[in-house]
Amino acid sequence: MQPDIASDGAYQHRGRAIIDGCPHDTGEEGIGAPQRIAVYSGRDHLGDGLFKLPFLRSLRANFPSAEIVWVTSGLCVYADTLRETIRPYLDRVVTGTELAYSKFECIVPRKVGLGEIDILIDTQSSIRISIAVKRAIKPRLFISGAANYALSAVKPRQIGLALRAKPPHLVDHLNVLALLAARGFANADRTDLILPDDLLACARSRLPEGPAYVGFAPGAGNPKKRWPLPRFVLLARQVASRGYTPVFFVGPEERDMLDGIRAAVPSSLFPEENLPQHAPRTPLLVSAFGQRLVAAVANDSGIGHLLSISGIPLVLLFGVHTSAKWAPRIRQLRAIDAQTYGGTSHELIPYETVEDELTGLLNGCRAAPLPRSA
Repeated sequence: MQPDIASDGAYQHRGRAIIDGCPHDTGEEGIGAPQRIAVYSGRDHLGDGLFKLPFLRSLRANFPSAEIVWVTSGLCVYADTLRETIRPYLDRVVTGTELAYSKFECIVPRKVGLGEIDILIDTQSSIRISIAVKRAIKPRLFISGAANYALSAVKPRQIGLALRAKPPHLVDHLNVLALLAARGFANADRTDLILPDDLLACARSRLPEGPAYVGFAPGAGNPKKRWPLPRFVLLARQVASRGYTPVFFVGPEERDMLDGIRAAVPSSLFPEENLPQHAPRTPLLVSAFGQRLVAAVANDSGIGHLLSISGIPLVLLFGVHTSAKWAPRIRQLRAIDAQTYGGTSHELIPYETVEDELTGLLNGCRAAPLPRSA
């Protein structure tokens, strides 16, 4: 049998494909190097989309020539806010399919019109939804973590992973799915995310060289996920007393905080306020500002995750959601969970704990470290 040459230069022989120099068992004759890959997700808000960026980058690293389609039942931030960010990794984003909205779709599949799909990766964990999605899209190879990988055509044990259940952390779960899709030969893209030049230029103009900036993000879309504002203010005042310049990031629903912060911390900056008319308007501008900071403190929120992709030292405060599942995977993260202190309210997180963690991060900076409060 002669090998079949795929369009991206990969080839297969007797059900075994070679992709980027690594062997991939296809499981059957004729699959070979995948040409079209679909990824299903229920819906993706800003925090979800940011969290899944490493997964997208790994998929593209492993399947550089495949068409990768992101499919959601509801809305998806990749179709609008993060559209330019994901352009190198996704070829198409299909939103609003309403897939699995009805429990009867396990019997009568919904029509989604994606065409032939070689690999379908189901990122969610409901077995009912997995069945509905698989029946609707009809992939040649189905990858899923639902019911401990019971529906997945490739199981963790087949690629040498000793897993009895899906990992609790979302990033680890997605990494396993990427490994299963690549038959255990996945390449992780660990390079820093490159932000557009216009965002970086705007950030430099708003936060120029010289001061040592420390960021604070006191808001969150859900008010229950906010650490008390007076504690952020106290921490910012301590930072300012040691020569740092506090920088505040406040979302559109939290603008009532501005006057109080300005009055309590006169040296604080608000780089998103009064932007020039020509300045870019995108949430990723926060990430560009983040690269100008020496450290930051934020609630578990969209702004917190935007700061996390800046790669800076970050203290992130968790309440309803736990860091065990939702903390971003960055090198210098100090995650603090309200559940450690007996509940899910951010108010349970002691001021002293946050101060200590920020001090630990700032001790590695050139500017003077933050002192302990009296």
